[in-house]
Parts: sequence; structure tokens; C-alpha cells
Amino acid sequence: MVKTTGGFFSLDARGTLSDTLTGSYWKGINYIRARVIPHNPKSDPQKAIRGVLTDGVSKWRSGAISAADKLMWESYAAGQGMSGFNRFMHYYIQANYDDETQQKKTPQVIPSPQ
Repeated sequence: MVKTTGGFFSLDARGTLSDTLTGSYWKGINYIRARVIPHNPKSDPQKAIRGVLTDGVSKWRSGAISAADKLMWESYAAGQGMSGFNRFMHYYIQANYDDETQQKKTPQVIPSPQ
């Protein structure tokens, strides 16, 4: 059900109308877009890349990456339009995912910020 304030396409609209339009807001900006049903492939390559992403995030958050290394990743990423975490993940995925076989590599490699 769509809840509107001031009429549809005006001040405020939230929800989906007739499985075609969705009204919402983002950072205080109201918008209307076509309703999209997300596609979630569960293929083996997709599962592998998701597994590598999960592993990389857990390594960054769990303390497997030292504070000094995190600081180095941050300085390495400075001026490139990304964070140290993004830069780390870029290299982590390259080191732990095989594009040819589309599988996770084992054992896991933690790249150094050099």
C-alpha cells in the first residue's frame, strides 16, 4: 500500500503502487522509480566470490589486519577516491579469487600494503 502526503508525485510517497512504481526517499530526497525484483544468482562462481568478499571483510574487522597495516592501506588509498578498506578488498579479491576457474583459492592470502 502506498502512503502519500499531498498526493502521488508531490510531497511524499512511500511504498509500491500496483507492482509497477515504488516511492521512497534517500538522504531526505523523495523519489519514484520503477519497481524492480532483485535477481540473486546462486551459481557456484557467485557463491565463491561472495565467500571471498565475506572472508576479506571478516579479516579487516576481526583484527587479522593490524592497526598499522590499516593505516598504511589508508595512506596507500589516499588521493585515489577510495578508502583503505576498499583498496585492501581490491587486492584481497585479486589474491584469493581465481578468475579462470571461478573459485576461491586456498589457503587464503592476506596482501600487504606495499
